[in-house]
Amino acid sequence: MAENLKITREGTERVDEFAREHSDKLQLWGRQVIASLYMLIRSVKLYDPDNAIFAKPLELLRETINQIIAKDGQLVLQIVRESFYLNNMLVKVDIGSLENVRSLVASFKEKEVGGFTLVRPITVVELKNFVWIFAKEASGDVDEDGLQGRKLVALKVVKWAQIQEKIKDLDDQDEQKIDRKKYALTVYARTVFFLKKYLEDRATGKRPSGSKAGRLIQDLVDISYEQRTHFLGMTTFREESEYVVYHSVNVALLSIVFGGELGLTKPQLRDLGLAALFHDVGQADLPKALAEKRGALTPEERETVNHAHLASIRAVLSEGGLSRSAILRLVTTFEHRQDFGRAVKDARGNIQMILPQGNLSLFSRILAVCASYDALTSKRPFRDAYGPDVALLLMWTEMRHKFDPELLKVFMKVMAIQPIRVLPKYQQTVALS
Repeated sequence: MAENLKITREGTERVDEFAREHSDKLQLWGRQVIASLYMLIRSVKLYDPDNAIFAKPLELLRETINQIIAKDGQLVLQIVRESFYLNNMLVKVDIGSLENVRSLVASFKEKEVGGFTLVRPITVVELKNFVWIFAKEASGDVDEDGLQGRKLVALKVVKWAQIQEKIKDLDDQDEQKIDRKKYALTVYARTVFFLKKYLEDRATGKRPSGSKAGRLIQDLVDISYEQRTHFLGMTTFREESEYVVYHSVNVALLSIVFGGELGLTKPQLRDLGLAALFHDVGQADLPKALAEKRGALTPEERETVNHAHLASIRAVLSEGGLSRSAILRLVTTFEHRQDFGRAVKDARGNIQMILPQGNLSLFSRILAVCASYDALTSKRPFRDAYGPDVALLLMWTEMRHKFDPELLKVFMKVMAIQPIRVLPKYQQTVALS
């Protein structure tokens, strides 16, 4: 649960574009390439590259490079900030080699070289031409083909500026994502604040204004198209003492994302989100002693709770003027509490099929799923919160008759849990203590 919304910046080093699956063999070759380059470039500042001392390290580097190409079909060596990436994998070096890596990075930067690429085997002669770039006697600009008079054929130089521009673009994308995530959290917080004020006005006898709700829901709809992951993550914000507020906002978020997965248009999602936001405001009218009761409810108390949605309907009617959106809210608020169908059970009590009853609207069927899921995953005075997997398991077994089974399957996929994996074929019920 989260009592306060806090926005923190994630790590500043964004390297997703350069990352790949780990490979021990590639790590070993990468360290060998870096070690060979360090030794060669350090030596070329003291000796002529044609000197015999270069023969063995050049041959070793050639063999390593060609092994990489044989395995991966290419070799792409790039400097990302102060590190080397080989074929999009960060080459990890031990502490003792860090200074050598820094020195090598400095040498590359001095010559405006950001790395190099190869797609076919290389020769010792061409490697020597590459090393010439870093010699004391080397002059002139380095282009993709190396130095004038010592042209490269298989090996292509990547300019330092190209790599830095790529990194800058990724950083800019990160800033934009952080800004969008921050805005999403801001809209969420504003919606929570709005609903708190709305319920306070109702409690004090004032006529609450719902005019701001449409703009807030529209913002949430717009955000959901870009930030579904962050959007769903926000539904984990809960405060037990403000259950109705957080439950209502979270159900609105879930309904918008779920409706988007079902292909609803933005105007439809706006109507759905508004219906979800106000669907349970009647719960706030329950006596505090009843809302916070920890033991089992009496039949009379249970009936009072079950009729709270009628107060939600009265809240919509009290706003005056039955617009199309208001009518949708009324229908959805009333219907979502009705069971989708009747469960047909076998002798053991296991559900064999669901016989649909009535003709519930799509909004009502969506809201039924989302509201039940959020209620089950919220802590209540009479029980702890269920985990997402247990909540979905209950919805798929004991409560399945309450929901459109096809919509429930889609919802479980949206929440990244496959219904067919929730329960083995031989087990049709689940016991919870």
